Amino acid sequence: MLWIDIEQESAASEQLIFDQFKCHPLTILDARRARHPPKIEHFTDQSFVLLRELVADHEGLAFDTLQVAGFIGNNFLITRHENPSPAISSWLDSAKLSGLMARGPMVLFASITNSMGLAYLDLLLDFEPALSEYEDTLLSTQGDSVLRDLISCKTWLRKLKRLHSYHDRVYLELLTHLKQEHGDDIDAIHSVTDVYEKFERLNSLSALYYDLAGDLIDGHISLTSHNLNETMRILTVVTAIFVPLGFLAGLYGMNFDNIPELHHPNGYFFLVGFMAIIATSLVAIFKRNKWL
Repeated sequence: MLWIDIEQESAASEQLIFDQFKCHPLTILDARRARHPPKIEHFTDQSFVLLRELVADHEGLAFDTLQVAGFIGNNFLITRHENPSPAISSWLDSAKLSGLMARGPMVLFASITNSMGLAYLDLLLDFEPALSEYEDTLLSTQGDSVLRDLISCKTWLRKLKRLHSYHDRVYLELLTHLKQEHGDDIDAIHSVTDVYEKFERLNSLSALYYDLAGDLIDGHISLTSHNLNETMRILTVVTAIFVPLGFLAGLYGMNFDNIPELHHPNGYFFLVGFMAIIATSLVAIFKRNKWL
């Protein structure tokens, strides 16, 4: 069993290794591309798997990924990545490496990718309390900052959801291939099944959290719209009360001598009383209709 890990090697040095192990030229091109969706291809004597590993996380859900390519043969494993891989580094320094390599290249590759899945799982589980807090304080905490945070979380969850859907399909196809072509290798099938179940859980968790974030955004917008409607209703009621009062004040504020009530000794009190009756009546009508 031979494991060759390629990191920041020259193209010529890489090519010598790939040629010696008869790696397909198109898979080499895919492995060297800066960004490529996770994929899997099978050949007569080897399988090619391309995954994306979580290499750095920041505050919240923001994350960076590293493309990791694996060429899995009958007695060899070649891994290629441009920058340091936390999962690969952890296994290179592990005391369990020799025993793991004795179980075969597929088991070794499954163990590496299982470490990748655990990093994604930790990222999602660390975010779960924040999502629960958003959910619990939705009614009491509102504002543009909360909405921006939720939209940012939904954006990163969309990326995780898309990424894990790729990983889920890749490992499902790998598991199917193992059962069909290497059904007697129970150890490899068991190891790949564990990783497939982990990526399947990550896919479902990402989709669940994505839907929850979307529901929280919709709820936040609905509450904001409701509060705005309540404010507009109050302003409309106030406007409806003062429109007839303003009309009367404007009518009797005109500078004409032939206004009949102008020279009445109690005209002012009659007008103020009539305006008070109008305002009181409108307030009573609005309260009866539960507009106030």
